[in-house]
Amino acid sequence: MFWNIELKSIELENGTALGLSVGNPQKPEKAMIIILVGKKGLIVCRNFDIKAMEERGIAAARVQGISSFEEALKTNIESFTTKAKELGITLGMTGREALAKFL
Repeated sequence: MFWNIELKSIELENGTALGLSVGNPQKPEKAMIIILVGKKGLIVCRNFDIKAMEERGIAAARVQGISSFEEALKTNIESFTTKAKELGITLGMTGREALAKFL
């Protein structure tokens, strides 16, 4: 079985995050999972349960309708956890703005 997994450094003005993308086995050209990880929290795609992350005390913000790291950075945050809110995450900010707060 072929797995399309990509790890990438995501450079922002205030630091570096890690991007992880796992391809969809049925549609290899599309990512199934995208995560951008900073020191204080992470941006996730819609395949993640933000309520479950809330219950675990994780600082996370979610974007939807993405298939690349670049889209995750440009897309607006649609939901987030309380821990993310404490770091300044708000609805409508871009993934890039949110990730900067997680660094």
